[in-house]
Amino acid sequence: MNHDLIQVKVIGFSPAQHPGGFAVFLQDMDDKRCLPIIVGSAEAQAISMILNPDPPPRPMTHDTFKSIVDSLRGEITRVVITKMEENTFYADVYFKNSAGDTFQLDARPSDSIAIALKNSVPIFVSTELMNKASIVIPDEILAAGQQVKSTEQGKPIDFLKDQLEKAIENEDYETAAKLRDEIKKLEGK
Repeated sequence: MNHDLIQVKVIGFSPAQHPGGFAVFLQDMDDKRCLPIIVGSAEAQAISMILNPDPPPRPMTHDTFKSIVDSLRGEITRVVITKMEENTFYADVYFKNSAGDTFQLDARPSDSIAIALKNSVPIFVSTELMNKASIVIPDEILAAGQQVKSTEQGKPIDFLKDQLEKAIENEDYETAAKLRDEIKKLEGK
């Protein structure tokens, strides 16, 4: 596997600052860094439905896509969130056909994430992108069972500010300091 890639997992959602948008949080499998990717409400709902154990009554777009690939005896092998340009994320979906040929297709990250989840294939983020755009959610927050998707705030920084207030109320100053530093990083200070 390419050493310039970091495997991630979907850990939750948060309403985004854009009306009707959501941030999907992708957490580094070996770290606590998260990459928030803003997606539309329909895309967030599609990802959420894939994570839900109860299948929808009719096939979703990602179900149809999987059926087509399976019918052609192909295989989706991985998804890579590659870069961000002008606040737009880019992704590639990697395939292998029955002859063993491999190829990739450009796709929106939201669709790529849904395709990866539907096909049980790994999701990766380029190291450069993770270093550039990730945030850190302290272990204490994740260990406490607080889900990113449970926030009612409007954007990822609001989630961190809310957690900072809770850490201070609980006199957990070590976590508060980590959150403060991450908020400053996001605010560009």
